[in-house]
Amino acid sequence: MGSVTNKPPVRRGAGRPKGPRRRQRARQESTLDIMERLFAHRVSMSVSGQAKRVSALEAIVLQLMQKAMSGSARAWRALLKYQECAARRSDQSIEFRFVESDYTRAIAKSPSKNAGG
Repeated sequence: MGSVTNKPPVRRGAGRPKGPRRRQRARQESTLDIMERLFAHRVSMSVSGQAKRVSALEAIVLQLMQKAMSGSARAWRALLKYQECAARRSDQSIEFRFVESDYTRAIAKSPSKNAGG
């Protein structure tokens, strides 16, 4: 038959909850503060074959421009959204600038991979 054990009964719901503890930030950041911090972060990328440190936002815009120039309608829409956001926040600390450069001219001259869109 069943065996008798000398274990004490298990108490449910007592003590500290299981799982990892959650750290609470001292200050809550707004969504815009988080975006500005992340966009300002410097990243490495290759521009015209040379390694270059640029802001994360600049890297995103350069990649979107490259894809848009190769025929991606989705990349064009994303660039327009960034440009609209830049127009709304032009008086703030982060400013989006769409400029022509050797990089963008080289992308424009390269043959399109996605000619169909």
